[in-house]
Amino acid sequence: MNRFSLRFVDHEVESAYNDTAIARSIGVMRLSLLSAIIIYAAFSILDFYAIPEVFKEAAIIRFCFAIPIFLIVFGLTYTKYYAIFAQPGAAFCMLASGVSIIVMTAIADEPGNYLYYAGLTPLIIFCCCLPPTRFLYASFVTVFLIAAYHIAAIWYNPIPLLILMANDFFLLTAAGMGVFAAYFQELAQRRDFINMKMLDEERVKSDILAEKAQAANHSKSEFLAIMSHELRTPLNAIIGFSEILEKEMFGPLGKEQYQEYSHDINVSGQHLLSIINDILDLSKAEAGKLVLQEEEVSIVDTVNSTLRVIRDNAAERGVRLIFDVPSRDHRMIGDPRLLAQVFLNLFSNAVKFTHKGGSVSIGFQSLENGNLQIRIRDTGIGIDPENIEKVFDPFVQIESSMARNYDGTGLGLPLTKNIMELHSGTITLDSRLGEGTVAIVEFPKERLVDRQIDGDSGRAKAARG
Repeated sequence: MNRFSLRFVDHEVESAYNDTAIARSIGVMRLSLLSAIIIYAAFSILDFYAIPEVFKEAAIIRFCFAIPIFLIVFGLTYTKYYAIFAQPGAAFCMLASGVSIIVMTAIADEPGNYLYYAGLTPLIIFCCCLPPTRFLYASFVTVFLIAAYHIAAIWYNPIPLLILMANDFFLLTAAGMGVFAAYFQELAQRRDFINMKMLDEERVKSDILAEKAQAANHSKSEFLAIMSHELRTPLNAIIGFSEILEKEMFGPLGKEQYQEYSHDINVSGQHLLSIINDILDLSKAEAGKLVLQEEEVSIVDTVNSTLRVIRDNAAERGVRLIFDVPSRDHRMIGDPRLLAQVFLNLFSNAVKFTHKGGSVSIGFQSLENGNLQIRIRDTGIGIDPENIEKVFDPFVQIESSMARNYDGTGLGLPLTKNIMELHSGTITLDSRLGEGTVAIVEFPKERLVDRQIDGDSGRAKAARG
């Protein structure tokens, strides 16, 4: 950008700025023109008292020359040609009103001929600051008006030198202030335009990068889904044959090591199949292809059956399972398999990260808004609050001196979060390092089925482990 002319070197950028500036300033221009018409007309009252000898001529100059020009430019703002005449029109209004005042001083007698210069002072400040007149236009018109005033005040209708010097002090000060304001006002506008243009370009780049990242993530999910599906078929065969060998269905293997090896192959295959199933479900969820097989489900029964699955593991680790059985059943519309997966992941994590002698407790709570909340509280190693959000990212495991020795793929919580979102629910963690963790699962009331159950299954606590 040229710092003197305040024009962009690139013609396309200059054209874009002009279009933007005109579209943004049209309201201010109309308001400025209306204000100028009202103020300029009101000053005719001053003509009656200050220059009564040329009052008729002054009225003709005001109402037949200057104000019609204002009205013409004001009318142009409502036409498609305004963009062409915007800046020349604003400058011409400034020139017309200034020349009108100079003509009045030239034809007036004393003291009007040296007092009426004062009208140029507010006119220059007004035209340089309020309408969006370009710095170059405002500067050229200001210089022309000052030169024209001096021609009238020195040669055409001379005024005393001391009075001229006093008038010049105020007039030149006002001109300097006006030009200074016009310069920095336009400079700020052009800088804002460049900043907004840069922001728009960065926004477009970020949108493109986001689309590429989303496409890459989708491709990754598709690849994982395909590979997981392809791996499950041979893996099922490995698990099945290793189970046949372990149980010696077709006769003895001959050595005990073969049976141990078959058991290890079966266990490893089951573990790998579990990981592949998690990857497949997570990939489907991220790709939006994990579809709920919905039916009416008892959440209490789902929790109970899941606890039975992990009971032996908890007993081996010396962890107590405490289920605060609710006084009534809670039923909802959801996918039984995926809901069981949610609680299995959360219970398994709670048991895995709890030391021997610790406990994992499960409790239900009906909220005032109608939602159902299930809290899984453990007395384990806990999570640093700064890392809580990270554990919901796939394949992420928070490394610390307390947690680095625990195995796992980091898929359980991301999959759990996706399943809860599919059920319009939420999962949050509240934890402190070394103080245990509370996993809060919340289902919306829209999915709950309000059905009372009979029986004497009062509130009880069952401890296992």
